[in-house]
Amino acid sequence: MAARLTPAEKLTLVRADVAPASARGVSIVTLPGVPRAGLPALRMALVDGASQPSPLALMASWDRDLARRVGQARARAIRAGGRALAALGGIGPLPAGRTRDGEDPLLSGRMMGEVAAGLIAGHVLPLFGGLGQPGPDGMEQDRLLALHVALEHAAGAGMLCHVATVAMRPCGALEGMERTLRDGWRYGGMIALMADRATPEAPPAMHRTLVLSALAAGVDVEGEPGTAETALFGATLRQALKGGAVPPVRLDRMAAHIMQAMDAAGVTEHPPPFGALRAPAPYQGPLVGDEVAEGTVLLRNENAVLPLAGTAAAPILVLGAGPARTAARAMADALGRAGHAARLAADAPNGTALPPDVAQAGPVVIFSAGSEDDRLIGAVADSGAHVVVVLLSDDPDRPMPWLDQVDGVVQAWSWRDGGEDALAALLGGQRDFSGRLPVTLTGGAAPAHPAGYKAFDRAHVAPLFPFGYGLAIHARFAYGDLKVTRDGSRLLVAFSVTNRGTAPGRDVPQIYLDLPDGSGEAPKRLIGWRTVQLAPGQSARLAVGIDARMLGRWNPAALEWVAPAGDYGVSLGGHSANLARQVMIHLPELHVPAALPEGEAG
Repeated sequence: MAARLTPAEKLTLVRADVAPASARGVSIVTLPGVPRAGLPALRMALVDGASQPSPLALMASWDRDLARRVGQARARAIRAGGRALAALGGIGPLPAGRTRDGEDPLLSGRMMGEVAAGLIAGHVLPLFGGLGQPGPDGMEQDRLLALHVALEHAAGAGMLCHVATVAMRPCGALEGMERTLRDGWRYGGMIALMADRATPEAPPAMHRTLVLSALAAGVDVEGEPGTAETALFGATLRQALKGGAVPPVRLDRMAAHIMQAMDAAGVTEHPPPFGALRAPAPYQGPLVGDEVAEGTVLLRNENAVLPLAGTAAAPILVLGAGPARTAARAMADALGRAGHAARLAADAPNGTALPPDVAQAGPVVIFSAGSEDDRLIGAVADSGAHVVVVLLSDDPDRPMPWLDQVDGVVQAWSWRDGGEDALAALLGGQRDFSGRLPVTLTGGAAPAHPAGYKAFDRAHVAPLFPFGYGLAIHARFAYGDLKVTRDGSRLLVAFSVTNRGTAPGRDVPQIYLDLPDGSGEAPKRLIGWRTVQLAPGQSARLAVGIDARMLGRWNPAALEWVAPAGDYGVSLGGHSANLARQVMIHLPELHVPAALPEGEAG
């Protein structure tokens, strides 16, 4: 494909223009394209770390179909704004922390892979990766697996290394991974490097070294604020090609990767109208209600405080201070629309933490965006009120010093306008909770870093709320008849699930693997899950296929996934710390080729 481009056009294609960030922390990136060759200019909104949305709320639904529909809805909004490239967090070549990446490679890879597939179906090219921190270490097995799983679901998606400033090893662990990606995975997509600030002035030899470091990580397109003469993939790359430090065939491959990614996403044939560019706004699509309904997690429900019940004499009182005030006001209105006696609390008088109308209230719902609300929560709980705390934060390490003082805790993630009616239906009992935690909530105490469920397992320490955890108000699920069989390099896990509760509910039965002794791995890992909706008393027989890639590790020498021979335990349960059924199975050494579907070698 690249053969139809001139050398100058290829150099144009591999350098993106990055407009300096606006006051809202958004930069507009433009991939110039080559109009003569039918390659349109493409644009993307690049968001800084503080403004970057967390994917945890969507991951908490564990609903792959919803994730794909969210991707399709986002594609429509992105193209309506004149853009056709989209940075997609949740996974990526650079670590961004559990708030941005989650903590399990299968959950992150599948959910974000489905979002990416939805974007591609809507002719938007997704780039996996957010603002991260390059490091000297090799790519962790979990991050490697998450990328492979996501790319398997979204053939043609690209990767993004988003950094503050280009430095040595700008894509961190991608350096030295070209054989794995291009030969082992047969990955033909593009790898982009985008910087928020221009590369500092330095001698030409240093800039040439930075270019070679980026190329060693497989970077195909680079962008930073400035001009073609100051950008690394501008004059510096042109001089490196002229001097022989970079062979022309490398530029050919870079252009081919970009063109293949554009074709796979359909943006070559279906470019957005370039004149339609609008300033990006927070996504508020038609599926926000579904995301809230399925991704909100019930953590605690003591004294049957939920569903909420208020009366005219003792109404439901909704509190929220500071950034949570908007959410509290919207929730009071939504509860009223749903027929509940509810009202927004008056502001507390100066110098006190207790609003004056708490004494006359029924249950009190406190919306909290951070630890600055701990004093308010404690004061209301000490007054004797029945308190439900709704957490509006994506921080999995937030301390909860008031936990034993309150009756209910709901993890609702960062507030999204448009989700108040769905949340009111959950709090009021018109719909049951079904969200499950996509991260371990540590309460600020963790045995190791990163503080995921595998770290807690290694340390034999119980977390505050474990990975995969989530309660329902009325539904109660039981599991049985677990059977595991092997078919070649795949396992088939079959089981039954029954709703023994009093109302319909959606369950997320989870399957975990105990690895053989001496494997050097964490005691267990998630290898599969299903979602199922059941009426009271209804049972279902479910089956989940699992390939051996989930059982082993990546072998970079052999370019394949390898699961060692040994005795494996396959467990089934409601979350990572509540596995009620287990079956042991002996497996021979298994080898799984890594070629991605419909991929082409680079």
